[in-house]
Amino acid sequence: MAIDLNDKVCLITGADEGLGHGLVHGFLHRGAKVAAGLLHADTSAARVAPALAVQMDVTDAAQVSAAVAQVIAHFGRLDVLVNNAGIYPRCPAEAMTFADWRRVLEVNLDGTWRCCAAVIPHFKTQASGAIINTGSITLRTGMPALSHYESSKGGIVGLTRGLARDLGPHGIRVNCIHLGAVQTEGELRLGTDPEVIRQRVESRQCLAGRQTPASVEPAFAFLASAESGDITGQCLTVDRGWVHE
Repeated sequence: MAIDLNDKVCLITGADEGLGHGLVHGFLHRGAKVAAGLLHADTSAARVAPALAVQMDVTDAAQVSAAVAQVIAHFGRLDVLVNNAGIYPRCPAEAMTFADWRRVLEVNLDGTWRCCAAVIPHFKTQASGAIINTGSITLRTGMPALSHYESSKGGIVGLTRGLARDLGPHGIRVNCIHLGAVQTEGELRLGTDPEVIRQRVESRQCLAGRQTPASVEPAFAFLASAESGDITGQCLTVDRGWVHE
């Protein structure tokens, strides 16, 4: 049975490109009313149409609050928050400055918290809501030059579990999805030959083939849907078998 998101109002952050952009169009296809949180709304709005484009730099608390208010004013409600916005600049530990460290946590962990904090009052008022946070298998495997990124994703796991406990009595569910190596535009900017990346990734997965935004979207849709109503405080690994112990 297809996952149905009819009449769900969903806000997806980091939707300018990559995974967030793919989730926007996947959720629209499933019948959801979608708001796309964009870092660069002036240049990205047309790419997410017919979703509602909202300016949303997750490091700016006032902008996050204004974006959530805009979504609720436009649709009359909000049912699902997908925290997808994040960065992953590579930096070896011995070269990392405190500013490097804080920049990644400011976007990935603090940004996730800001977005959660902005939607919680509305979710409590309507006594329902689903928050889906984006994790990473690097938290479990460790990867070179990503200790700040991995730490931010570890914090997101703690935030997910803590919020699930605090918000459950209000009918609010909070879950996290640990993804593997999803092929996006950001990967191309690393400057590595795509064929080299493919071979490296597939050598570590149980299943052949690259993950794409379209291939992982059903997992997000499931956690956004009524079919996952008994699931909260969980971390679902969707990685084609990269981590399988």
